Amino acid sequence: MKVLDITPQIDRPEVVSGNDQTVDWLADLDKVEETLRYKFKNKKLLEEAFTHASFSDKCFSYERLEYVGDSVLNLVLTKEQFFMYPELPPGALTRLRSANVNTEKLARVAIKHQLHRYLRHKKPLLEEQIREFSQAILEYPLQSNGLVDVPKALADIVEATIGAVFIDSNFSIETVWKTFKDLLEPIISQETMRLHPVTELYEACQKRNLKLRFVDLWEEHMAFDVLIDDQFMGRGIYGPKKEIAHNRAANDALNNIEKVFGKKDCSDEFDSINE
Repeated sequence: MKVLDITPQIDRPEVVSGNDQTVDWLADLDKVEETLRYKFKNKKLLEEAFTHASFSDKCFSYERLEYVGDSVLNLVLTKEQFFMYPELPPGALTRLRSANVNTEKLARVAIKHQLHRYLRHKKPLLEEQIREFSQAILEYPLQSNGLVDVPKALADIVEATIGAVFIDSNFSIETVWKTFKDLLEPIISQETMRLHPVTELYEACQKRNLKLRFVDLWEEHMAFDVLIDDQFMGRGIYGPKKEIAHNRAANDALNNIEKVFGKKDCSDEFDSINE
């Protein structure tokens, strides 16, 4: 059976300076191959994987490869976890997979292996956002569960690179997993996965039969307050994104709830995600 060659036939774009990038960028992609321990047969795929849509109106971008990589990553993790956790039901497997493919997890991979250094873009604020993210995650070694602001472009280049390897290797799932297994470490396991703070707070209040209410103050004060049985229990503040302020409020309330209502035992709530 003849396999169709769908490798993009695109002329190499002219490389111009963008966010302090120069013609050396093409040579620097060799360093990406060293990090991946994978040599591309078609280097244009790797160029495409590290080119943001903002870079040039005439230039291809990583968006199509990201689309491919997203699907491939879900598939390879589904395969691995299916055999790794033979007793887990589909719902628990889905949550475990999601924890390993979400935007924050993949952005951490980009930072850990310095893949962001090779991203071509013309987004003025992105460099500062990446620096802030790099500092913020130091407080959360494994995952923040929605407490930090994640530059999506970081996760995008990881997925796009996965897509590039998949296509370049003639659609080999095995090659993708061999290439990225170590790069994706630490893989979040059943033991290290935690509940999202909003979910955990709702479940903790439900267990104690407490009334939970979020007060939306974001339009005026960039904040959310948490009231539990009409008592102030926590606040979250974050201007750029409302969702993060909401998550931080829930996390703050979780830190305070046991001081007011007694020590909580989250094991029952966490065990329930595996049922």
